[in-house]
Amino acid sequence: MLPDFMPNEKSPPTTKPYEEIQQFLHSAVHDLRAAQRRTAISVELLLEAASDPERKELSAQILQGLSKTDELLAGISKYAAALSPERYSMSVFPAANAVRFAIANLDQSIVRTGATIAIADLPEINGDRDRLAELFEHLLGNSLKFGGANPLSIEVDARRVPEGCLFSVKDNGVGIPAKYRDRLFVPFRRLHGADVPGAGLGLATSRKIVEGHGGRIWIEDQEGPGVTLSFILPVADGD
Repeated sequence: MLPDFMPNEKSPPTTKPYEEIQQFLHSAVHDLRAAQRRTAISVELLLEAASDPERKELSAQILQGLSKTDELLAGISKYAAALSPERYSMSVFPAANAVRFAIANLDQSIVRTGATIAIADLPEINGDRDRLAELFEHLLGNSLKFGGANPLSIEVDARRVPEGCLFSVKDNGVGIPAKYRDRLFVPFRRLHGADVPGAGLGLATSRKIVEGHGGRIWIEDQEGPGVTLSFILPVADGD
């Protein structure tokens, strides 16, 4: 009589590798953020009740650390969402809509830096509206973080190329040395360490979003200050 389970028999996988990773990360991040929020509430109560200056300072430092942890977990959640292009909700829409949505989410940073953002006449694109709005938010946010001392100006442009539509996000900020450009698309690789806020996942997530749409992204070689991030996306049929 054969056993119910055959050790040498291989069962077909029920999920794709990226989908399995995404599900794991989503569940882990959800539970960790819930625990982080409960801890933060407890520390806030301790901070309100503390009369000792030293305890107040210690509680404030813990809250700051928890805030950074939450930022990191949020970045991991977005990275996980970008890993499964088969779950993208594709539609045809004006690319300018995604840029405007990103600008609305970055409103406080734009006001604080005094940056100006010029949007060219952008085409319609075929993609996931939420993911592409997030892509522009990462790229514009990166420019806002590294604006430098001069008044920051950012240009969003696009033009047709044989592969689809070539987009560019160009700024006049501090720029990125050539030797560091490739590493910035790797998760948690940061140019300025902890000196600049962020989880070190913005460009890595951007790369996954672009690749999930069948495109590619890179940092242009250029003379002078600033940086230009370019990426190619498919355009709507018939354009």
